[in-house]
Amino acid sequence: MKPLLLFCLLLGACKSQEVLPDNCYKGRLSLKGICNNYVIELIGGTIDLTKVETTWENPSTGKKYTNAFALSNPCALPVSLKEGDEFFFKLDSTQLTAECVTCKAYSPTPRKSLPISICP
Repeated sequence: MKPLLLFCLLLGACKSQEVLPDNCYKGRLSLKGICNNYVIELIGGTIDLTKVETTWENPSTGKKYTNAFALSNPCALPVSLKEGDEFFFKLDSTQLTAECVTCKAYSPTPRKSLPISICP
């Protein structure tokens, strides 16, 4: 057995790359604000960084987020997702017309927003 492979097997030091579903990204629901004001951080996959805030600071808490964006179609996100949950998604502008009950209360979100749908 080759020394590097043996080292990896014995110590578990080598990690395999996570395989993303086709055309999907991995995200984390980082902030579930009032009235469906959601903040998502991109944590897997490569996206055009002009579409997200590479660093965003919540003015209410001072907490910083990386590769963050507001969800422009909150009705497409399952209500079962909780803050901190990770999930797979794709960019999907067809979901902009999805309807659900929302309110007008303000909760800080990044200026940049994206429409998504959950990957199966």
